[in-house]
Amino acid sequence: MTKISHDKVEVVVIGSGIAGSTMAAELGEAGFTVLVLEAGPERQLSDMISSQIWSRRLRWAGPEVRESGDLVGAANFAMGWGTGGAGLHWYANWYRLHPDDFHVKSLYGRSLDWPIGYDDLRPWYDRAQSYFGVSGDEDTNAPPGEPYPMPAIPLSKQSQAIKPGFDAEGLKLTTNTLAVNSVPYDGRTSCLLDGWCDAGCPIGALANPLVLQWPRARKAGVELRHNAYAERVETDPSGSKATGVVYLDEQGRENLQPADIVISACHTIWNARLLMLSANDKHPNGLGNGNETLGRHFTSHALTTIHGLFTQETEPHLGVSGANTLCLEGYEDKQPAKGAFGSRAWLVGQAAKPNDLLGTALAKPELYGETLDAYLRQASLHYGNMTVLCEEDSIPENRVTLDPSKKDRYGLPQAHVQNSLPQANASRLDLARTEGLRIFNAAGATDAWAGQRNPMHMMGGTIMGDDASASVTNSYGQVHEIDNLFVAGASLFPTPGAINPTATLAALVFRTADYIRTHRSELLP
Repeated sequence: MTKISHDKVEVVVIGSGIAGSTMAAELGEAGFTVLVLEAGPERQLSDMISSQIWSRRLRWAGPEVRESGDLVGAANFAMGWGTGGAGLHWYANWYRLHPDDFHVKSLYGRSLDWPIGYDDLRPWYDRAQSYFGVSGDEDTNAPPGEPYPMPAIPLSKQSQAIKPGFDAEGLKLTTNTLAVNSVPYDGRTSCLLDGWCDAGCPIGALANPLVLQWPRARKAGVELRHNAYAERVETDPSGSKATGVVYLDEQGRENLQPADIVISACHTIWNARLLMLSANDKHPNGLGNGNETLGRHFTSHALTTIHGLFTQETEPHLGVSGANTLCLEGYEDKQPAKGAFGSRAWLVGQAAKPNDLLGTALAKPELYGETLDAYLRQASLHYGNMTVLCEEDSIPENRVTLDPSKKDRYGLPQAHVQNSLPQANASRLDLARTEGLRIFNAAGATDAWAGQRNPMHMMGGTIMGDDASASVTNSYGQVHEIDNLFVAGASLFPTPGAINPTATLAALVFRTADYIRTHRSELLP
């Protein structure tokens, strides 16, 4: 079948989520002609309905990812599908990596080092928090930066019930930092605190691409093409330059989109997968994979949830999905006990509806019938919860590969993720679980229990580095082997720290967009 060819653009961006939409808006405003390819359908604010059932369209609608190992379950849930990608259902937790997170190998002899440090990203963190809009108070346990543009969201009744436990442990519980408007900001309204962030935010109080990046991108002339499923990145005969993207349209036809600069801004797993699918005679193992690093050093955050029932009413259904409060006290202590390694962060007081992922029913999955009914009647008024995120070592064995025996709906090999938690990180998580139960008991919970170990967030697979023999890109996401091919997103992270990745992802996007703008004459023919 003959490919459908399109007119050449200066920049083609693959993916319309937070990384892709931010990059597109920045480059469009810098005067580039930009086209964004989105694999899924067009989404509107009206698609974000306050219902866990309806919200599943924003997640599980994309092609399946296979998982193996002892830390699995996040891949298919965390993906996005359609305009805005996973940025339509993210929880808006907004944290900076700490200085030590960039130098884990040098300081501790484990994991990897980043090719940049905190000071390299600090101005871009500041830019990102102003752009997105972040509410929060100063926290002496957080890295330094400009003051947040909005005051923090007030303490919820959940946090008020749990805080005495942190006080008893000598731990500082602070208001959370969120890309959620506590007051009207940048033309967007303030949050209703109705606890439905997990299903999207139709009023735009939570910064999502439909209300933040895409209005700016469209004003700058950026084109967005939906139902455009990227099949591979094309290169010239020498293999040294990317020439465009081949994608499948809604009818399954191959389309060729030529471009001077190609930016893969998909979700973590899809970035690695696309470079692998783009293998050719000059790059038989995939683009950027001459050193066989592509797909390796996949990481996530190991988490445990702590649940409890309190005598006072906690209004658990209200608030925000991410967390109302935060504890970074002790984050820098990556070696808390012999045989344990990694930072940890507590996210406290997540809004919980009766059903679905963060729901009160799933907090006790063993219950059913009258026992479940009695528990839910109590939990709907008296439930409290928090989540601990723990660091995972970046090791080459945890990786993304292609599985030729399993095809997606388009006939392409599925992605396969192998992710197992190193023992030292598992021991760190065990310490955190014990700490969490102590906190709840000290807070006066009438019942306290811990959930199972699970993964959250996905990073790595196209890691950045100064050494071209041991990384896929440089610190700007520029593929070592192909200088007009860039990667944007959390797949660049050499290590994950123990905090949500979006603030760092955004800071890197702004830094890379600035690099492309200032090197325009070198990158364009």
